[in-house]
Amino acid sequence: MSGLSLDTIFSGTSGTSGTSGTSGTSGTSGTSGTSGTGDSAGYSGYDTPLVAGALITNRDGIGGRWLAPEGAPASLCPGHAGNLELWGPNERASIFHSELLSRLGFTTEAGSDTDASSYDDIPGRAFVWHLDVTTDNTGKSPPKADYQPLVSLTRPTKEIFVTQLEYLNVYADLRPDRAPEILTQLGVPIPFFSSIAFLHPSRTPWTMELLLAALRLAYFVVMWAKHGLACRRPHEYSPQVQPIIQGPLHGTLPSGHATEAFIFALVLLKLVRAGGRRPYDDLTLVEQLMAQASRIAVNRTVAGVHFPVDSAAGAVLGLTLGNYFVSRCGGADQYQGWTFDGSKYPATHDFDWTDFFDAKERIQTTFSETVSSPIDKPKIAAGHSDILAWLWDKAVDEWR
Repeated sequence: MSGLSLDTIFSGTSGTSGTSGTSGTSGTSGTSGTSGTGDSAGYSGYDTPLVAGALITNRDGIGGRWLAPEGAPASLCPGHAGNLELWGPNERASIFHSELLSRLGFTTEAGSDTDASSYDDIPGRAFVWHLDVTTDNTGKSPPKADYQPLVSLTRPTKEIFVTQLEYLNVYADLRPDRAPEILTQLGVPIPFFSSIAFLHPSRTPWTMELLLAALRLAYFVVMWAKHGLACRRPHEYSPQVQPIIQGPLHGTLPSGHATEAFIFALVLLKLVRAGGRRPYDDLTLVEQLMAQASRIAVNRTVAGVHFPVDSAAGAVLGLTLGNYFVSRCGGADQYQGWTFDGSKYPATHDFDWTDFFDAKERIQTTFSETVSSPIDKPKIAAGHSDILAWLWDKAVDEWR
């Protein structure tokens, strides 16, 4: 999932007929066009030379004498969220993407010891910030803007990575069984989550757009975090790892697959609950969604491209971004910032999603105060977005 190019982020599939291949896309948002018409409505060849020529002669045959129009359509309200229903799904995707990223800031910190003998001695930290904008609602004073903490990530030590190579060696025994899953999960994991909650581009097109917007958010944040932390891949530590898929061309921590899987699971969970639908036991739904996200993450360790600690960092990041995303959509008034300190992660501890999420309470949880915990700050207003709220409401209606 985290290996997509910019082209695939907004290219979409241009319609329902193209979504059967979503699991094979190289990134998180290759299906941003799922709510469009595309081939399914017969428009795929609209701009071909043959059709263009036919339309020229057709107009000559039926257009007749030019008549000035008796009236004009009413002007649209500038910037109104409702106008989005008139746009195409790919065009909407760019609006949602801009709305989310315009409120984020990114910084890195290479550690406080400037006299370190090597980069091994520098912990390295990456920070994600939310831009909080407040106005006095009178128009007399300019808005006030201030960055508030969203996520803080600290990279593990080299010793932790080396110790965790043992997990990759053991998990390699599962490769014959997991290979079909691993290859299918290289793209958007819609087939896996749709087997739990009934997702389909014809049935839930707005839900698909919402989830893809969340995945785009996760993709760009995780890429910045990978750059800021600069952690080497497992097969760079040992030639015996031998991944069964091509090693991604970016850092290992946090895991992009884990981040995207957990934001997908959490947003979908909150969406189904907001719609009030209870197709089966609520706790079962929570556990199945989180277990699915976990399996996607662990499969990356089986494949030989991620350490368990990568998945732990990705789970924390994905859950945090999921709650933040829903807050921006108006599903909650505030969000809680979180920290993850990989340098304190127990080297001999495998990844377990229950360390980071309480299924019964449906909340993100602390895993040791030194590893993952809420940022020592009250919950912060996420800044309601009319644009994102419009999409959220459309998606919620599909689950009522």
